[in-house]
Amino acid sequence: MSSFRFLLASALCLLLATACGEEEPLPPAPAPTPVTPAPATAAEDAGVAELARLASMSGEVWLERGGKQSPATQGPLLRGDALETGADASARVLFADGRTVEVGAQARFILDEDSTGVVVMVSRGIVLSRVPAVAAGGKAGPRVHLTLLTPFGLTRLGAEESEVRLDVGQDESHVEVRLGSVEVVAKNGQTVRATQGQEVSVKAEGVTTRVLELAPVQVTVHAGTGRAEWRQKGSARWRAVDRKGEALGAGDSVRARQGTALLNLEGSESTLALGQGGELVVEGVARSGMTDEARLDLLGGELGLTLAPGHVSRVVFPGLLLESNGAARLDVRRTGDGFTVDSRAGDVTLVRGEARAPLRAGERATVAGEAAARVESLARAPVALASLEGQQVFHRRLSEVALTWDEEGEVRVEVASDSDFKRPVLSGVARRGFVNVKAPAKGSLYWRVRRPDGSELTHGHASFGPERSPKGQLDRLRNRVPEGPEKTTIFFQDKPPAITFTCQAETGAASYKVAVYRSGALGQPVAERSAASSHVPLEAGLLKEGSFLWSITPLGPKGQPLRGGRMNKLELVFDNSVPTLVVSAPREGQRAGARVRVIGVAPVDARLSVNGKPLALDSKHRFDTWVASAGQPPVVVFKMSRPGAPDVYTVRTLK
Repeated sequence: MSSFRFLLASALCLLLATACGEEEPLPPAPAPTPVTPAPATAAEDAGVAELARLASMSGEVWLERGGKQSPATQGPLLRGDALETGADASARVLFADGRTVEVGAQARFILDEDSTGVVVMVSRGIVLSRVPAVAAGGKAGPRVHLTLLTPFGLTRLGAEESEVRLDVGQDESHVEVRLGSVEVVAKNGQTVRATQGQEVSVKAEGVTTRVLELAPVQVTVHAGTGRAEWRQKGSARWRAVDRKGEALGAGDSVRARQGTALLNLEGSESTLALGQGGELVVEGVARSGMTDEARLDLLGGELGLTLAPGHVSRVVFPGLLLESNGAARLDVRRTGDGFTVDSRAGDVTLVRGEARAPLRAGERATVAGEAAARVESLARAPVALASLEGQQVFHRRLSEVALTWDEEGEVRVEVASDSDFKRPVLSGVARRGFVNVKAPAKGSLYWRVRRPDGSELTHGHASFGPERSPKGQLDRLRNRVPEGPEKTTIFFQDKPPAITFTCQAETGAASYKVAVYRSGALGQPVAERSAASSHVPLEAGLLKEGSFLWSITPLGPKGQPLRGGRMNKLELVFDNSVPTLVVSAPREGQRAGARVRVIGVAPVDARLSVNGKPLALDSKHRFDTWVASAGQPPVVVFKMSRPGAPDVYTVRTLK
C-alpha cells in the first residue's frame, strides 16, 4: 500500500472514532500536495463513483485525475479528483441534494468519501458551502453529509440547511457560520459546535470561538443628477447635499427631489442609488472581513443596489433581508404593503424571519404583508440591443434597454460606461440571454459576456443621446419664392416646407394677397393668404407635392387691387436623399391608444422596423401606417439598418 493510502486510511478511521464520541486526537492531515489520486476507471468515468458535478467556473481552473492535470470542464467529479483554481478564478460544485460548494481564487481541494458521507479535503483557499432547505426546482436528491477536512482539523456540516465559509491559510483556518450550525474538531481533539453569527479559528493547538463583530463603515452621499437633500437625525431641517458630498451618521435621512442621490460605502465598490422622489433612513452600515451589512429604512421610491464582487453583502430593510455572495445589481421599490425586488444580474437570497427564498438573476420578487414572496420572470425591455459595436440610440425619456446575446445558460455579464470597464454599471450572473440596464440620457454603455469557464462569449457597445432629427431644421426652413417668369422648384424631405411668396413693394399698397392654384385647376385656389408686407408666408405642409400656379396682388387701403396679379410657376418635389431617419409621428410624449400612427421617411438604402416588425416603405422610402406600442410606459422603437453602418435606434416614449 502506498504511503498516501496508508495515511488516508488512518485519517478516515480516526474521523469515524471521533464521530462516535472517542477523544483520541486526530493524526496530522495528509499533505495536500503532491497528490496522486487513484486512476479513474471506465466505470467511474461512466458515473458509478460520481460524488458531485462541476457546475460552473471562471478563470483558470484545473482538474487532477489519475495523476494527470488538465483544464477543467463542466461535468462529473469522481472520488480522488483534485480541483485547483488560479488567480482571479472561481468554481461552483453541485451535489445531489442541491448543496453547493463555491471555491474562490488560488484554492485546492480533493474529493473523497468515508462512512459518514463526502469528504472535501481543502489544503488552501476559501470555500463557501450552502445547503438549501429545498433543492433548486423542488427536486431533492439523497441528502449529502459533508465534511471539510483541512490541515488543522475538520468541520462537519451535516444535511440540514446551512451556509458556511471556510478560509484555509498557512497557520490556521477560519470557519464562519452564516446560517445553521456546524461541528468543528481540531487536530488535538477539541470539539466545539458553532452556530449562526459565530466564527471559529482552528489552529494545531486548538479552537477559538467568537461572535462576528461588524465595524462601522462611513457612508457618503452625493447628488448624482438633479437635487439631493439630507437631514441629520433628530432635525426637522433638510439641507442640499454639498458638491463634495456629505458624511452620514446612523439615523440620518436622504431624499432625491430631482435626479438621483448616490450613497458610497467607504472601502467597498458597493453603491446605493436613490431614485427621484425616493427617501430613506440610513440606520447603519458595518463590515467584518469581506462581509458588508447595510441597515436601511426605505420610506418611498426606488433604490438601486450595486453589490460588490468578492464580498458578502447583506442589505436589511424592515421585514426583509437581502443576501448576496458576490456581484449583483438589484432594484428595490417601496410599495404600500411591502417591496418589489428586481434582480437585473446576480443571485440573492430573500430572508423574512426564518423563511429563506432564492431570487435568481432576471427575476422579480413581490413581498407583501406576511404572505410568501411571489417570484416571476422579468420581461425584456422593448429596446433590445444585440452585442455589436457602434450602435446608436436616440431618445429623450427611455428608462431602460436590454443588452442581448445569442447563447442561453449561465454567463457572467459586466457593463460599464467606459471602454476600460473602470466605471462599472452592472456585473453579475445572468441566464436568460439578456440583462436590462438603465438607459443613460447621454453617454455610452460597454458590455462583455463571459462563459462560466472565463472565455468571452461576446461584447458590444452603444452610444446614447437626444434625438438628432432634421425635422426641426425642416420646420424652420422657409423657402422664398420670388415673383417672375422663371419656374421655382423646391425639393423637400419629410413634409413640404413653409414658403414665403415675395414681390416688389407697390406704392400705396396696404396689404398683399397670394392665391395658389394647382396646375390645370384654376377654378378654385388651394390656398389664399394676406399680409401687410410684400412677403406673404404660407405655413409648412399646406401645399402637397406637385405643380402649382400662384399670383400676388397688392391691395389698397379699401381692399381694391392696385394691379393685376401675374401667374407664376411653382413645383414641389419630394427628395428622398435624407441622410438619416426622419420621424414626423408619433411625437414624443403624445398619448397612446391601442394603435399608434407612424409617419416619416428613411434614407434610400435603409431597412426599417418598428417595435421589432419590418416596416414597408413606398418608392420614395416614405411610410405612413399604424402600429401597436410596446412596454410600459408605451414606446415606439424605430430600428434603421444600412449596409456597412451600425444600427440606429430612434425611440419615442408616449403617455
